[in-house]
Formats: sequence, C-alpha cells, structure tokens
Amino acid sequence: MTLLTNGLTSAVLAGAPLQPSAEEARRAAQRELSQQVYRQAEPGLLQRLVDALLDALGRVQGPSGGGVLQVVVVVLVVVAVLVVALVLVRRTGRAAGRAAAAGTASLTGPASADQLRAAARRAAQEGRHDDAALDGFRALVRSLQDRDLVPSTPGLTASEAARAASAELPGLADRFGAAARLFDGVLYGDRRATADDAAGVAALDADAAATRPAASAGTPAGRA
Repeated sequence: MTLLTNGLTSAVLAGAPLQPSAEEARRAAQRELSQQVYRQAEPGLLQRLVDALLDALGRVQGPSGGGVLQVVVVVLVVVAVLVVALVLVRRTGRAAGRAAAAGTASLTGPASADQLRAAARRAAQEGRHDDAALDGFRALVRSLQDRDLVPSTPGLTASEAARAASAELPGLADRFGAAARLFDGVLYGDRRATADDAAGVAALDADAAATRPAASAGTPAGRA
C-alpha cells in the first residue's frame, strides 16, 4: 500500500500530469491486493475491494479529467480501500488464530485441570490476559468434568458446559454463564480479556471446587 500511494503522491507533488484511468487503477489495486496477506483473508475479499475501488474512481473521474484535485481524490480512495482490506485481513487472522488455539486445547482435550491452571497463571503473569482467561475456563470445565458435573463429550461448547454446571451448582449459574460468554467472545469474537476477567475466571474455578452439587448438598457423602 505504501508503494502504491507514495508513487501517486510523489507525482502530484512533482507537478506531473497524472490522470490515472480506471484500468490503470485496476492494475495498481490488483498488484497491491495480490500480496500474500490479502490472499489469506476471507474468500472474495480481493474482488470486492477491486470492484469498490473502481466504482469509487468512476464517481470522481469526469469526462474532462485532469487536475491535481482529481489525483488527490484517487489517492485517498485507494488508501481508504486498502486500509479496509488490512483491517479485514487482521480480523480474519485473529479469528483463524483463535480457532487454531481452540483445536489444540479444546474443552475435552488431554490436559489436566492442574496443567491448565498452571498455564493460566503463567499467562496472567506475562500479561497475556486472553490466554489466561481461556485456559482458566478450560481448567474450570476440566475440573467439573473430573467430578462428573459436566460431560466430557467431544465438541462440548462453552455454553453447554455452563448449562450443565449451572444445573449442578445453581448458586454459581450467573457466573458460569458470564464465563462462557467471555470464553466465546475472546476465542471467536473481537473481545479482549482484561486482568480482572482472567482473575474472575480463576476465582470461579476456586469457588466451584469448594461448592457441593445441589443434589448432594443435604447428604454427608455427596460429590465434592
């Protein structure tokens, strides 16, 4: 994007009679958008951006053409479209990275609750609050699975785990739901966890471990 816009801008400042046509703009945009970073974005992004760029150029190029003002407008249009492209690429990359993390450390993976808690603590100490919240929630779910309070079925989702845990430990239902929404928001959405979020998940894990299931609360030999 820098090479494309710098070339146009330099020509303007030098007083060159630059009057890019729609076809020239198409070629410039295609050269920029053919870079690997754009090709890794969501399907169809390249074509949509080129179409949007040409549509915008068609609006600013009059039949008489020419003029420094037209060139400035062209530069601004190109920059705006490519900025949008970069935003979408980065957003897609974050989602892909989080999805990959979900695949390697799911709610039913082999790691133990203690291992996940240790990973969450390390992440918190290093300021990686997203990882601390995610591993903290996984530790919570794994601990509840060890107590047979949450199923260990493959593909278990955060909301399913929260509903199962809420049925067994109803006093913590609201916090289970909030923790599940945090997990999904960080892993699949654009939410960023804070230090307080990660600490709240760790506190919920500790409180859940100290709470007896509702079905056995009145008996001396209930599950713990």
